[in-house]
Amino acid sequence: MNESFALTAGLEEIRDHFEINKVIAVHEPRSRIEPTEDVPIIVGRKRERMLVESRWGLFPFWAKDSVHADLSGVLSKPIFDRIVKKQRCVVPGTALTRRMQDDGKVKRQALLTVKDRALFGMAGIYEERIDPRGGLHRSFTIVTTAPAGEAGAYFSGVPLFLEPETREAWLDPSLRDKTLWQNRLGPIGADRLKLVLETTEPAPLFFH
Repeated sequence: MNESFALTAGLEEIRDHFEINKVIAVHEPRSRIEPTEDVPIIVGRKRERMLVESRWGLFPFWAKDSVHADLSGVLSKPIFDRIVKKQRCVVPGTALTRRMQDDGKVKRQALLTVKDRALFGMAGIYEERIDPRGGLHRSFTIVTTAPAGEAGAYFSGVPLFLEPETREAWLDPSLRDKTLWQNRLGPIGADRLKLVLETTEPAPLFFH
């Protein structure tokens, strides 16, 4: 999957869309969020739902890929058992982004959005640890699936986009049986995605 996404929605829009009860994260709209940056994520069931700050990239940071986790691996690998059972989160976003360069001349950006949603929720899992001084550190990874349709030409994977009803179940920490997710989760249809290619900046001009 690409390693950046956008979250251009404001705090109030995020709060209303995901029915958040408590905000303990700092948020400013951003057109590009990259790994290791702090991101607001959503945790908790209804009436207990919070928007909290988390670092993009699970501990340990030296892992082969700490920013994405394939859905099949999340459901089958023992290493994910503990956190997928009770430390699931939703990552808000407005677009996936990938920067490209054509023959070293023109820089372009691929934007992938969900057609019927200006703001969407991506499935994630998170980890927490306490440092020697007692400080809480939270990190997360985005759960991904194979890309569908033309998105596959630009993205090696796409997030697991959650429908509202599935999102509620995903955020309920009392649902700890991993087999519940086997038939409830899957990739979004290609007809629901919109791909846009845009020029980000012109190539520099050289005169002799």
